[in-house]
Amino acid sequence: MIPAITVTPVTENEQQHEQNQIDQQQAIGQLEKIRSSLRALQDAVVLLDHNDGLEWWNQAAQTLLLLQVGDKGNCIFDFIKGPEFRDYYQAISISTETSNDGVHMASWRDPKRYLRCEITPFGDNKLLIIYDETRLHHLEQMRRDFVGNVSHELRTPLTVLMGYLENFSEQEDITPQWRRGFELMTQQTTRMNRIINDLLLLSKIEIEETHQLEYINMTKLLTQVYDDAQAYNQEYGHTIHLHIDTYDGLYGSEMYLNSALSNLVINAIKYTPKGGNIEISWTKTSEGCCFAVTDDGIGIADTHIARLTERFYRVDSSRSRATGGTGLGLAIVKHVLYQHNTSLHINSKQDMGSTFSAKFPMSQVRTSVDN
Repeated sequence: MIPAITVTPVTENEQQHEQNQIDQQQAIGQLEKIRSSLRALQDAVVLLDHNDGLEWWNQAAQTLLLLQVGDKGNCIFDFIKGPEFRDYYQAISISTETSNDGVHMASWRDPKRYLRCEITPFGDNKLLIIYDETRLHHLEQMRRDFVGNVSHELRTPLTVLMGYLENFSEQEDITPQWRRGFELMTQQTTRMNRIINDLLLLSKIEIEETHQLEYINMTKLLTQVYDDAQAYNQEYGHTIHLHIDTYDGLYGSEMYLNSALSNLVINAIKYTPKGGNIEISWTKTSEGCCFAVTDDGIGIADTHIARLTERFYRVDSSRSRATGGTGLGLAIVKHVLYQHNTSLHINSKQDMGSTFSAKFPMSQVRTSVDN
């Protein structure tokens, strides 16, 4: 006789509990894989809690920051001493738009070692990643030195050529054929001279990590930029407006900032059809102050915007050369703004105009010394 088999049905709650256990095990497995991957990274990774304390770190972070097991919960500022990091960290806590590129700094233990610290919000916590960019920094320094030295060496022979070309082209007995040739050579050597001057300026900005910083009266500076723009605008016939709604100034390098802002305004004039409208503005914001140049010119296609600040990048090469551009103007602007803790924002639509702006953080803003 075959004994009876009793089958106990599995309830819905038991099925759910079993599925939850499977899901939990899978989640734990995935978390362990993530932690294993982070441990294996050569870059230092630190998870910070809402009180800026150390929650978790990988082996690279332990080596770099000399961490011990008992350091869990201690403040990150006890281990990273650089003031640049503190300023960046506090700015990120206020606004996530402060910098997408992190903060570059020399190691507080070894000045010959260069690091980049990048913070990303991670729920209620923050994820800190520290990259060792010493080799990249040295390669970049070699590139800067090369460009600067070559540009400097080219300046002397080019000056001699320009002098002789000018002298020959002024001779009264020169034939029309030769005169045309000298005119073309003069145009090209003049263009080469502008490129060399811009390369030298760009190298100087890159090499000088700290400029002569001072209080900048932005009302006075922008008035000067406006007057220079009006003089340049005579052959274009644009209507240029200057709008200033705050007397707040900036802390920085007036010479370099004047060059960068003037560059943006001159570009707006050059790339706006005759009779257009251009507005220069300096306004107060909740996070600092904003400089902007808006035009109703030819605009820029989306495919070009991300590359505009690259050296020698041109949207339209023939038009740029016709207007006397060197392809280095926006690269200079980019580096000047970086030295002032901000970046260039470009909003443009083809055939509808463009706005080039820079939002200076509160750390750079200074109340007028005259008020």
